[in-house]
Amino acid sequence: MSQSQANKSYVLREEPFGYTFYDKDKLCHQFLLKNELTEYLKNRRLNKVDCEYLPAKRKDFRNDIIYSPVRIYYELTLACNLRCQSCFNNSGTPRHYELSTQEVMDSLSHLRENNVLDIRFTGGELTLRPDWYDVLKTTKKLGFSVSCNTNAVYIDDDINLKFADLNIEQVTISIDGKKENHENNRGKDTFDRTIKNLKRLHGLGVKLRINTLINKGSLKDLEFMVELASQYTTEINFFITRFIGRGSEFKQKGNLVTFEEFYQMSKEAEKLRPKYPNLHIMHFEEATIKNSSRMGDFDKYGLRVGSPDATTRFNIMSDGSLWAGGYIPYVDTSYCLGNITHDNIFEIWQKSDKLEQFREQSRNLENYCSKCDKYSKTCPGPNFELELLRKYHPEIDNPYCFYGKGPSLLKITESGK
Repeated sequence: MSQSQANKSYVLREEPFGYTFYDKDKLCHQFLLKNELTEYLKNRRLNKVDCEYLPAKRKDFRNDIIYSPVRIYYELTLACNLRCQSCFNNSGTPRHYELSTQEVMDSLSHLRENNVLDIRFTGGELTLRPDWYDVLKTTKKLGFSVSCNTNAVYIDDDINLKFADLNIEQVTISIDGKKENHENNRGKDTFDRTIKNLKRLHGLGVKLRINTLINKGSLKDLEFMVELASQYTTEINFFITRFIGRGSEFKQKGNLVTFEEFYQMSKEAEKLRPKYPNLHIMHFEEATIKNSSRMGDFDKYGLRVGSPDATTRFNIMSDGSLWAGGYIPYVDTSYCLGNITHDNIFEIWQKSDKLEQFREQSRNLENYCSKCDKYSKTCPGPNFELELLRKYHPEIDNPYCFYGKGPSLLKITESGK
């Protein structure tokens, strides 16, 4: 594929039902039937030649799932300069067998060959990996939409300059409220450095987003965070703290919000949107809902119901292991699907029996929850990894679910009740 094609801002990927239209700048996709394409492009004042076209290279694909993942969450390293109380993957030291530079580069070429559209690099703290800049630069050159997460606590300004040079689609910075609340989670002397780098990156023209974990502290800092984000970013995402890894201790200390508090915060966020028209305020698990295949929403495409994991997105850990969801390795290692160093992503996505079992579990959970009168009203929907955790640890309650003090919803669906 020519570099001019790879540099286009829009992508059309062939699907069994028609196309996935992908906007690289906005990091969002839209499914289209074949007969919807012309009108859709016309409404956006685009022509087909404005899009990079990715035909299906394989013909042995299914009709009830998309051709390959839209997004890969790619953990570059588990090394981290912080020990956040809420960290679900216990970041700190690198894994014993993290991928080499060449293995990462080879995997990126493989993902590109299989029409993956979007790579979001995570950690740990990716800037602790010596080759992080070269990896992101290569990913961008290959034609992917590229984004990453960072805690932005680094001292070296050269990192800011490298982010500016990369010109990737988004750099997401973690800030959990005002200084006291942020440092209660992320550690002493982290807030000021993060804000300094946020401002510096903004001044360099880097496209930014803020991620804010919802907890008892940040609950009170909603408008502060929205105001901060409006000055330096185009988007802020508020999302719940998973009580996995170190997050389990965070829960034991009473730092998690309740079902009602989460819903009320989402209502307050909704009220703030007119005041900040140039800021995309994401709340109520908006990203999860947008990337799910929900009942009624995608019937016309013939797609099966399910959560974003294994429906539109997939995960690679820093040792190359493959997973449907990024939280699952820290709940049940039996869900591992292979390794990117020797397994074909298309074969796993389309043909893995183990992945299909996961999809079936996810689908049954979604269907079960859709019958609840809270579904999509005061509750954004089920959380697979938390119900999986509760399946093995029934003594744990889920504060984000109205019925979270009862048995695991996943266990209920498996029992057929």
